[in-house]
Amino acid sequence: MSVAENQLSPAASASSFYLSFASILDLDTLAPLFNAYRLFYGCADNVPEARAFLAERLSTGDSKIYLARNAEGETLAFAQVFASFSSISLCRSWVLNDLYVQPAYRGQQIGEALLAQVEKEAQAAGIGMITMETGPENVRAHRIYQKMGYVREMGYLHFVRKLG
Repeated sequence: MSVAENQLSPAASASSFYLSFASILDLDTLAPLFNAYRLFYGCADNVPEARAFLAERLSTGDSKIYLARNAEGETLAFAQVFASFSSISLCRSWVLNDLYVQPAYRGQQIGEALLAQVEKEAQAAGIGMITMETGPENVRAHRIYQKMGYVREMGYLHFVRKLG
């Protein structure tokens, strides 16, 4: 897929960044950024494993990865969504599992542009809701999500059982 085919739209500040979908060809620039995201959440530093995970997501098509790039093509940020369903709401949903903006580029509405693009495409696809979670200490992200219309759900507990 060429850059022109892959490009979604100029972002809010078109002169500073644009949005596109990730492809297998983006692994070399996306994997270190994905690794930095995982480091932010306390995971081990492992670019090869991050790359392998992303390669599988992209090759199987089981996620959509949105990129924000500057005019030189440098990847500044990404968002990854997975398809799901809500039994309670009786609808298809997307899980916005990952959103990360390089620290040097924060405060430039890149995260908001990625969220807006995900929402636009979700609506076009007939998705009923977008869900996400973030760490309680990530106050900056909380503010952005609330600014974009996301509402914090109370009353539900999140349980995890790791296998293997």
